[in-house]
Amino acid sequence: MKRLAVYTALLLTLFAPSGQAAEPTLLREADRQKMEQWTDSVFNTLSPAERTAQLFVITVRNSDTPQNRQSLRRLVRELKVGGLLFDSGSVQDQAALTNYCQALSKVPLLMTLDGEWGLAMRLTDTPKFPFNMTLGAVQDDSLLYEYGRAVGRQCRRMGIQVNFAPVLDINSNPANPVIGKRSFGQALDNVSAKGIAYARGLEAEGVLSVAKHFPGHGDTSEDSHNTLPLVPHSKERLLRMEIEPFKRYVDSGLSGIMVGHLNIPALDPSGRPASLSGEIVHDLLCDSLGFEGLVFTDALKMKGASTFGNTALLALLAGNDIVLNPSNPEAQLKAIAQAVADGQLSQQFIDEKCKKILRYKYALGLACRKAIDMERLVADLNAPEYEALNRRLHSEALTLLHNRHHTIPVTLLDKTRIAVVSVGSNSQSVFQKTTALYTPEAGRFDDSTDLSLLLDTLHHYDRVIVAIHSDKTQYRARIGRLCQTGKAIAVCFFSPYQMSRLGHELAHNRALLLAYEDTPLMQEYAAQAIFGGCAIGGKLPVDLEGAFEQGEGIRTEKCRLGYTLPEVVGMDSRLLAKVDSIIAEGIAQEAFPGCQLLVARRGEVVWNKAYGYFDYETRRHPVATDDLYDLASVSKATGTLPAVMKACDDGRIELGRPMSHYFAPLRKSDKRNLTVRQALLHETGLRASLNMGSVLIDPQSFTPPLFKRRSDATYSIPVDACTFANHHARLRTDLVATQPSEKFPIEIARGVYGAASLPDTLIARIIATPLRRSKRYLYSCLNFILLKETVESATGEPMDQYLHKHIYAPLGMTTTGYRPLDRFPVERIAPTEHDYLYRRQLIDGYVHDETAAFFGGVQGNAGLFACANDLAKLCQMWLNNGSYGGEQILSAETVHRFLTEKSATSRRGLGFDKPDTKDSEKSPTAPEASAATVGHLGFTGTCFWIDPEQELIYIFLCNRIYPSRTHNALAELNVRPELFSAIYRAITDYSK
Repeated sequence: MKRLAVYTALLLTLFAPSGQAAEPTLLREADRQKMEQWTDSVFNTLSPAERTAQLFVITVRNSDTPQNRQSLRRLVRELKVGGLLFDSGSVQDQAALTNYCQALSKVPLLMTLDGEWGLAMRLTDTPKFPFNMTLGAVQDDSLLYEYGRAVGRQCRRMGIQVNFAPVLDINSNPANPVIGKRSFGQALDNVSAKGIAYARGLEAEGVLSVAKHFPGHGDTSEDSHNTLPLVPHSKERLLRMEIEPFKRYVDSGLSGIMVGHLNIPALDPSGRPASLSGEIVHDLLCDSLGFEGLVFTDALKMKGASTFGNTALLALLAGNDIVLNPSNPEAQLKAIAQAVADGQLSQQFIDEKCKKILRYKYALGLACRKAIDMERLVADLNAPEYEALNRRLHSEALTLLHNRHHTIPVTLLDKTRIAVVSVGSNSQSVFQKTTALYTPEAGRFDDSTDLSLLLDTLHHYDRVIVAIHSDKTQYRARIGRLCQTGKAIAVCFFSPYQMSRLGHELAHNRALLLAYEDTPLMQEYAAQAIFGGCAIGGKLPVDLEGAFEQGEGIRTEKCRLGYTLPEVVGMDSRLLAKVDSIIAEGIAQEAFPGCQLLVARRGEVVWNKAYGYFDYETRRHPVATDDLYDLASVSKATGTLPAVMKACDDGRIELGRPMSHYFAPLRKSDKRNLTVRQALLHETGLRASLNMGSVLIDPQSFTPPLFKRRSDATYSIPVDACTFANHHARLRTDLVATQPSEKFPIEIARGVYGAASLPDTLIARIIATPLRRSKRYLYSCLNFILLKETVESATGEPMDQYLHKHIYAPLGMTTTGYRPLDRFPVERIAPTEHDYLYRRQLIDGYVHDETAAFFGGVQGNAGLFACANDLAKLCQMWLNNGSYGGEQILSAETVHRFLTEKSATSRRGLGFDKPDTKDSEKSPTAPEASAATVGHLGFTGTCFWIDPEQELIYIFLCNRIYPSRTHNALAELNVRPELFSAIYRAITDYSK
């Protein structure tokens, strides 16, 4: 007795109401007068039996069948229970049954959810948020609040007023069979902060949170579903650890607590479960901790309580307000009625609890019953905002536990041979596919490859990324051998406790990343994290004995493009989806047969989609996001221009110097004083293009003229909408042949080979072509042809090799380059025009531009092929002031200069096109684009634009000239500017 008195005094000291632990916020913020009026008006209509039934919440089947509706009707209309808890099932069934039951009920039903990680814990077709153990690694607790709000909104949409969450159990026992991943971890402060943040979010949306399992289920070795677990700790330890999160929850003004089925001798030596113990529920929770909210039992059908007789009666006697799912509720209600009749319980006691529940029903909005709107229900529950939050939670939980020599993020992609090996999954996993966005040429392997053969193969790689999807015994030897190569980056897609079982196998990794769960989102973000697409900042939420301690985690910074949803970067997916209809109309109107569209903002790709086919006949495969398009004049700004920038960076080229300083053939021409800057600005006086017909066509093969404005029997070759060529015209046989040879080594197209002297002939013709009288702005391909020659002369390297070595390879732009058939099958390259004049074939895999083609495919005005995802890396490097993937590709000073310098007489920048700020009708961009925007258009239908003010990248690639350049619907429909405008309209935080 003396020890009990001491303990009681200790409780009163430690748990005396603090002033904060007053009436919970949900009730305190309700309109008191209206709440009491409604409560009294409903209460006065209830019989004593109905008042008792308000204290019951019963678990029911989530299956919309006649038989189940009959069972529900009996519970609601006959027993008149106060609330329901649906078990697992579909959204549509539960919503329909909720509407049915609410319509039947005399008093609005309290609809509850056992959704510790959101609706998906019980309902199909809803977002799967991370487990609590995963969230325990997240360092930004405000995200847990936003998570609670998101789940709260989803609950309200589903007609749910109560969520049995958060779990406040401190999981200090790694062998705990029932809590584990349901806990936020083993650190008191972390569990408390995250649970309370989540609960506040729920209640901010009008959903009652229910913390569980009081007084603490975290250090048990048995499951209360199957037996009554023992919690053997002393009173002092319980007060210091297990109970403390609940005290903080109470002090925070939160509204619900669930009492677990736990045998805690230090608090109640009787052996009764805590849920049925007056010492624990009434004396400790309600009196000492001062909790005035709703007290729920854990489900009374569980073996931890069900063997104790009339559990509902015992639960109420212990001080609980709501009894959850007792066995045989009708018999339990009769037992309570008999207890009242026998004087064991007073009717006043029942009435007070009934009124308390009714007050909460009012505070939770049940005074105004509304049926769930079934229209768009699943879509609303899966709104982009929820996935955006889900992505942030997954990303910020990733925990880097080991990182020798700063292995993560992986850098030097051009110098590092990478293999990606999946264990317990296949090579088509989301993880493998996401790594391909960064390193598409990596070797990819899975369990189907014999281990000995695999180990031999991996000798040829510098880094081996081992994605471990299972800790099963059958995989352990394989994991150990792979991780002993000394090259391994291991990523584990399971819980910390499972990972600790592989301590020996994982001991020799260069880096170890803990991803907690084997879900598509976690696989996606783990892959991004390894390559720097997202930062890593998670901290281990539990101790792993002998390996790592709670709180460990190495931070890395983002250094490459990431991939996410528009909502993450202040854009609206639904508004951005307008681009789909613009593109669909373009394809329907034959403006182009297919395309790629990429949108990135703030370093995140939020839209990377492929549409349509390469051809209108759909003989080729549907366009894929890694297919290649002929960039046409976009090559000027994404090929020649970065080459000039790099040469300037290295001191090889100065903008103010004449090109003739570097390219000697110009020195004796009228172009000897033309500067690099003038060429970039198109202010040289050079003509727009070279008349290729005058160079290539044999004048003896036809009767002049070569071209006419109208077609007839002789002039039947369409050149453009208003120009037709003489069909007798043939190429000069001294410059072009149909077979390769020492004299004709330059491949121009299938069966078309150029003489070794052809490039010099073309350059000589350009140099000999007189300048215009004026050097006023005139867009000219010849400027960039001479810039290419300037770069090669200044650097001593072919421009395509120079670009690959210094720009494309370091950026990981593996599809980008000239002469794509040297590296890719024709099936991956969009065809362009059927050229009936020069090459007399469909241009498929070769550059469309005639000038670039007869130079051999590498030229300053055209010739570059790429996919949109690759171009985005170049664009992001510019936005990053020259940095990407942990490397300084270009200096910040050079990038700033080229992105900001502008002509004094035209809209042009240094190699970039820009918006026309004086005449929006002539602007190539969208009206919304800032004056800082830079980019370029391409004749084949391509474009890219970068708006530094919005940190925005827009890339559109198509082959609008298939099968003829007379297809002009792209311009007529204004597709490219319309897409750009739609992108701006999707920016939710944009203001012009």
